[in-house]
Amino acid sequence: MGRTLKQLIDVYRTDPDSNFLKLQHQVRMKHDGELTRLIEKHGSIQLRNIRFRTLMVWYRDWLAYGKIATARSFVNRLRELFRFGLSMLEDDECDRLFEALGKLQLESSPPRKVQMTADHARAIRKTAREHFGWVSIAQAQALQFELLLGQKDVIGEWVPLGEPGESDVVHGDRKWLRGLRWSDIDDKMILRHRVGAGRRPIEVDLRTAPMVLEELEEFSVSRPTSGPVIICDTNGLPWSTAEFRRKWRLVAKKAGVPDNVTNRDSFPAGMIRGGPDRAKISQTYTLKRIDYSLRMARRMSEDTH
Repeated sequence: MGRTLKQLIDVYRTDPDSNFLKLQHQVRMKHDGELTRLIEKHGSIQLRNIRFRTLMVWYRDWLAYGKIATARSFVNRLRELFRFGLSMLEDDECDRLFEALGKLQLESSPPRKVQMTADHARAIRKTAREHFGWVSIAQAQALQFELLLGQKDVIGEWVPLGEPGESDVVHGDRKWLRGLRWSDIDDKMILRHRVGAGRRPIEVDLRTAPMVLEELEEFSVSRPTSGPVIICDTNGLPWSTAEFRRKWRLVAKKAGVPDNVTNRDSFPAGMIRGGPDRAKISQTYTLKRIDYSLRMARRMSEDTH
């Protein structure tokens, strides 16, 4: 008797050689939620009974939610499942379905044209400090904008103690990883940090980042040598992702930043090097990273003609 989709998902979630277990905590939780939805809707279906037309119907149903990105995300979960099944389980049905998925014509989401400007960043910093007294949000915004860092690369993330990675910042059953530490900054104001999902190394001369220098001015005489750089102003711990986003949105709204500008727009999609109002960043470029940047730039160019 062949496997059902649920049985395949169960093995994918637990097999020690599965890529699922190697995902970063928050990414794995997002994927896990999507896998649960697949089980709820289609889990009882035998893999041998899934045809190309079946996949087309599922995809159209996902598109009906109105979000192209959501539909593509579910297709990606299936692709990962079937790749695992054909490579690790040597399942012929997974081999067939992986090939069938490749024939689906997927719609593409339009590239985001929204970008955060230097004026937006300055307004957020000023409002965070002067209106709310949330100095850490002003600091995080300067670091994100001028250094082209993602939110997690600045504020870090809280994960269960059992997750991979060592940390000396622990609270209850969670530990803090990934964020900027004072030990990342040397006595010449050179920041060295590993960023992104691939943890690629970057090196930044903070003296080329005026916003960051302004935000760290209070530490110019005596700078800490260890611990997280960004600490929540109310509890003295690194921010949780959800609370930081909620408070950042309150600040941005009060600062007059349009609602369609989000915190992730601090780092324009596809950008791999600095520009006006950005610090000079040295980093290791991978072919995958360069290819992504070129594709995003090409899409942006085509969309404006």
